[in-house]
Amino acid sequence: MVTFDQKFARLLLEICRYTYAASFNSAANAADRQDALNRIDQAGARDSIVMLNDGKTPSTSVACVVAYPDKHIVSYMGTKTEFNTLNEAMESIDDWAKNVEALLVPFKLTAEQLGLDHPDKNSLGGRVHNGFLEELGAVQAKVVRELLNHGGKNRPLYITGHSQGGAEAALGTRALLAGGFPVVATYTFAAPRPGDEAFSRSIPATLAVHRIEFGDDVVPHVPPALSSKNVRAIVEGLLKIPLLPEHVKNLLNFLERTSERAGFAGVGRLCYGNHETKALRVDISAEQEIALFNSRLIGLVSNPKHWAEHHHLAGTTAEVSSGVRGNYTALVSEFPMVS
Repeated sequence: MVTFDQKFARLLLEICRYTYAASFNSAANAADRQDALNRIDQAGARDSIVMLNDGKTPSTSVACVVAYPDKHIVSYMGTKTEFNTLNEAMESIDDWAKNVEALLVPFKLTAEQLGLDHPDKNSLGGRVHNGFLEELGAVQAKVVRELLNHGGKNRPLYITGHSQGGAEAALGTRALLAGGFPVVATYTFAAPRPGDEAFSRSIPATLAVHRIEFGDDVVPHVPPALSSKNVRAIVEGLLKIPLLPEHVKNLLNFLERTSERAGFAGVGRLCYGNHETKALRVDISAEQEIALFNSRLIGLVSNPKHWAEHHHLAGTTAEVSSGVRGNYTALVSEFPMVS
């Protein structure tokens, strides 16, 4: 298994950042786009960098394919769900809640979306979030064609994505493996859970999937995966605290309400850090993640102002140092790694 590479993670973060900025393609994003591109080019000469979308106006599903002489990198952006403020975060979570409660579907794609010579009529494994699957399906055939146009199955492939793009990256990892592409590793940033445990297990345990999460970012906690009675008991206890803010109650009620019927699971090994420890714990075991989750849930209840703030992918040096946004930048470039 490929071990966590912090320098490479920073490159992937910049490719995710470029994917956002190039997708919006506005004057407001021009500086971010150019700065991200400069950082990408510092990592070595590339053959091409191509933006792909679903053809809609505006596009809701976007991917970026970067071809290097010795590898490919695919970044998924996902839908433009807003997490810039607490209110926007709660509105987005409410929208996801509707999907979670109704739409967990078999993971199926067409031959064109897989890069196979014949239709694959069988499920790729498990059930996945229907909304994330639709976003992936809208752009995946174009991703496959772009990879095949640049040496495709003969170049090592790395996959990444932020937020809903991280969930798509997990789905894309399984799809590209099924299509015969040589996936080496996947790094997701702030990804919501994309499917059930059967889907998570369908990705080989020997494949390096690094699931990077920061502080009190709320997004990695939805859709919920409260399979433990102890965790549900904690949620029930927190709901009894007097004078809880309404948005905190809404989140806890959502986690409790959907825990039994959702059955969502994270994909890969958790890599986690926050401003208190100023360290990045890499590839945490399942047992360690359960223990850590309890304290993280307390942090969510105590710091709702962090829910959106801690979700931001990148920012300037000044913004990162002041904690305004860009916490993932600090996590993979400034915090020391610990086991």
